[in-house]
Amino acid sequence: MSRFRVLGAALLLLSAAACGGGGGEPSAAPATDLGAVVPVEGCGPDSYVDPADLSPDRKIARCEAGTPEAQPLKEPATIRMTSASRSSSLAPIFVGMAQGEFEKENLKIEFSVLPFADAMPQLAAGRVDVSYGGTEAGLFNAVSQGLDIKWVLGNFVEPKAADLSQPQTGLWARRDIFSDPADPDLKELKGKTLGSTVGAASAIAYPMDKALREHGITLGDMEIKQLPAADLMTALSNKAIDTAWLLDPYWLTAADQPDSYVLVGGQPAGETLGGFYAGKSMIEERPEVLQAFVRAYIRTVNTYLDGDYIKDDKVLDAMAEGTQQPRDSLTRTPSLTFDWEIRQGTGESEQKVFIAFKTVKYADVIAEDRYVDRSFYARAVGHSAS
Repeated sequence: MSRFRVLGAALLLLSAAACGGGGGEPSAAPATDLGAVVPVEGCGPDSYVDPADLSPDRKIARCEAGTPEAQPLKEPATIRMTSASRSSSLAPIFVGMAQGEFEKENLKIEFSVLPFADAMPQLAAGRVDVSYGGTEAGLFNAVSQGLDIKWVLGNFVEPKAADLSQPQTGLWARRDIFSDPADPDLKELKGKTLGSTVGAASAIAYPMDKALREHGITLGDMEIKQLPAADLMTALSNKAIDTAWLLDPYWLTAADQPDSYVLVGGQPAGETLGGFYAGKSMIEERPEVLQAFVRAYIRTVNTYLDGDYIKDDKVLDAMAEGTQQPRDSLTRTPSLTFDWEIRQGTGESEQKVFIAFKTVKYADVIAEDRYVDRSFYARAVGHSAS
């Protein structure tokens, strides 16, 4: 039986009770006292970066390999975790499970596939402990309705995002839609069609809008068509759409045809757009379990995933089993740069796009402390989040 145990029964969706316009008070302090923050061996000054530092060339937080050291829970604990897919960006989970990093903390991960929008009420109700996804409009709508959900870990950054001459995940366009295909004028994207898996409610609405604004237009100037990720490249090649936000590994097809397609926008340089979210069952009722999960996650990144990890056979084996993708498919895309930290202001920037497109049901930006909690990853490396 696979070590990646999937929940056998489908999770029962709960309806979230609205708590008044944009309402709800900030979450109470955890019920369990985790004690004072203490220095952690192997995690020095480079293990925590000021959240306000958004510079794309900043050092990504890291500790030494094998750290932070495991602190096994007194009693075995199970974490019910969901994700919308078995993405390769979940490598720290799959590798950590395969290498026993969660077991060292006396933790067991029960992993199931569930759309993030469906996971949010489950998080708030305590039927799911941790969910992986993007900072979508649905998250902010849930928080505005009073659901107690916090973004506790980032996922990854794209170091090449500032250099569009480097092929990568991002907004790709057909060259033949421009007056001068050899030297595209991106203002000509106005009125064109854009393919996306989620559209203006997705976490990538922010980078798509940001990329367009740099050329004097906005996401609102384009017609958005929602398509499955696997169909976007086909739609581009058939001229059913003009542009598309292509994820791994689909952008590789466009990159192999530079005379036909051009990369016009990437992810925000230096910002994570998603990660791990926890609800009341962890933050308030079992903070020591969430702390152990975060510690194991960070240790896995430091030990196995800092660098060109895709060339490591044991890492590749774990990813192939976890993602259920062939090894040769995984090796076609570059290793990710994992970043467990959360930048200050990313959620605000995303909300502004969602508010403009009316994909959220409120008009004023929600304060960051309503949906972000950096204290668990800060404590794991021996730093205060304040």
